[in-house]
Amino acid sequence: MLLDKNNLPLVSMEFMNEVHFEDIAIINELYELIIQYEENVNINNEEKVNTKYMQWYNHTVKHFEREEIQMIEKGFPPYHMHKAEHENALNLMNQIFKKWEETKDIKILKQYLTEDLPKWLINHIQTMDTVTAMFLKTGLSPCSAH
Repeated sequence: MLLDKNNLPLVSMEFMNEVHFEDIAIINELYELIIQYEENVNINNEEKVNTKYMQWYNHTVKHFEREEIQMIEKGFPPYHMHKAEHENALNLMNQIFKKWEETKDIKILKQYLTEDLPKWLINHIQTMDTVTAMFLKTGLSPCSAH
């Protein structure tokens, strides 16, 4: 297991916590497939990695869309900042996958999952998602004079 959901910061909106737990499960499954690929490089293991990565990517797109819809509906003041961070994360996921497809160097995926992603995910939850969840729940934002 790469990430432990029990070590994940929680926010004040349960739907956001649940989707983060789903993310962790998919990321951990992807990590296990990466380890399998490292131990036995073959087309079958490569396809499993690709399928799981795309499952994670598609889940992430839906995850971000759901948050963004909620932010728009509730009039979240820093919506554009939060959305931009989502777009950057998706762009990076695409870039990493393209590098993997071009090179077949599994270290590219492994480094992203073990080093870059955990730092980003924890930071995003502790900052953007915490503020967003509080606003969605209470209508109060640190970006407003309320």
